[in-house]
Amino acid sequence: MKFILIPTNIKILFQLFLLLVTLTSYGQNTNLLNMNSLNGPGNLNIETLTQRQILYIKNSYSEKIEAPNELINGKEYASYYTRSLFKPLLFPDKKRAATIFTPTRQYNNLTLQYDTFLDEVIYTDVSRTINYSFPQIALNKDIVKGFNLYFEDDSLIFKYFKLSDCTINNLKEGFYEVAYQGKSRYVIKHVSSFYVREGLNEYKYAPENYMSTGDVFYRIKNRKDLLKLFGDKSGEIKKYLHLSRIRIRQADKNQFISILKFYDSLSALGK
Repeated sequence: MKFILIPTNIKILFQLFLLLVTLTSYGQNTNLLNMNSLNGPGNLNIETLTQRQILYIKNSYSEKIEAPNELINGKEYASYYTRSLFKPLLFPDKKRAATIFTPTRQYNNLTLQYDTFLDEVIYTDVSRTINYSFPQIALNKDIVKGFNLYFEDDSLIFKYFKLSDCTINNLKEGFYEVAYQGKSRYVIKHVSSFYVREGLNEYKYAPENYMSTGDVFYRIKNRKDLLKLFGDKSGEIKKYLHLSRIRIRQADKNQFISILKFYDSLSALGK
């Protein structure tokens, strides 16, 4: 007696096929198995039915069984900084998880990196290999509304500011980390500048802080810039900086957020 070996993936699809047929007998998924849409009323075309059921299964489980094709939209990304000691990637040695937001959906658990020199989101497609490595894609900015990077010690929320937004907010077009959003707002532009050191191309990471207490953002470089932002409440902010021992040129993100929260509390109290 001869035995025919059926590939596992075919058996799984066949089992799912039987499950779907059973479910339809109880009135579920009636749109999928509507006989009136198959070659005329009452005329059951098994081949067409099978194709539609396979398509239904594929769409239902696409996030688990294949790469998100919507994301694979951009240009091939080449690591142009391989010989550089200081690379333009955002925290390249830190482990992270990532999420991307497109106009149509949200994608979780992705392998993402952010190039601070080119202002590009880099997606690693782990569903396939090219020359024994996973391809990297600089994503088309038109399809990325924003993305999140989750590190062990922090979570960064990025939004893409389009040109129309930038005209209103006094910002350059690109990706910004939304660090704080209350009555006042605070965004960070993670940027790197290029220089040559001992014959090698290097990249200096120097994030830029932008704050707003109204409609327009202003870059904060020093104490004078910060105090000017708060107008008639600059006196209270000056006292807060002194008591908190915050030096603006050395201040980190959490310290800037604490300043803005204090300012917002003053506004809420009507001081």
